[in-house]
Amino acid sequence: MSTPFDVNAAEFLNDLMPVFKISSSDITNIPFIEYMCAFGKPILLSTGASDISEIKFAADVISKHGNPLCLLHCILNYPTLDENANLGMILDQRIKFPEAIPGYSDHTLPGNMDVLKTAVMLGAVILEKHFTFNKELPGNDHYHAMDKDDLKHFFIDMERMFLLMGNFRKNPLKSEANSILNARRSLVTVKRLKAGEIITFEHLTWKRPGSGISPKYIKDVTGKKALIDIEEDSVLKWSMIE
Repeated sequence: MSTPFDVNAAEFLNDLMPVFKISSSDITNIPFIEYMCAFGKPILLSTGASDISEIKFAADVISKHGNPLCLLHCILNYPTLDENANLGMILDQRIKFPEAIPGYSDHTLPGNMDVLKTAVMLGAVILEKHFTFNKELPGNDHYHAMDKDDLKHFFIDMERMFLLMGNFRKNPLKSEANSILNARRSLVTVKRLKAGEIITFEHLTWKRPGSGISPKYIKDVTGKKALIDIEEDSVLKWSMIE
């Protein structure tokens, strides 16, 4: 990946890259954005130092050309202090531009890579982070770039975080089956009921385990008739009533 800053660079990079990255500094450079859209490739647009109206103007231009778009939340500071990362803005961009792929372009110091990990948890699908083999090299990029050790640390931690995140659809797990049975309540009689007796609310309480009729059906149970003699402190079953 490389970010072109002029037409000649865009022409040169077109044969080398499957997508075009547009820097925050060009978010208002509409003729240059349109020039890159004409290549027909997806666009990664950094949104550093811009407001929503500026992002929308550029995004509408890109949408008009039909290029797939990723909006990279970005803070245009080198380096960006952790307290200035404002990762919550990823959510704002996701809400206001639901058709765009959410992303994050990071200029914070790598450290424990928590900034990038948090960006992923907030929905960033594409991450941009400067990479170097030597952080001691001169220039404006190497000192805040990640190296191979940072990247390795990031992937190990992300595997752990995705393991913890698990499924995004709420359902009980197979491992919870015993807990459901033993922890939930059933309707239980508080006094002996004779066969034929009508069950009222006062006849019932709820206790563990959850092997009988769930308390959520108490309105269906009251008013029904006991089919058999039911002893006090019995877990009610549907087969006992009609």
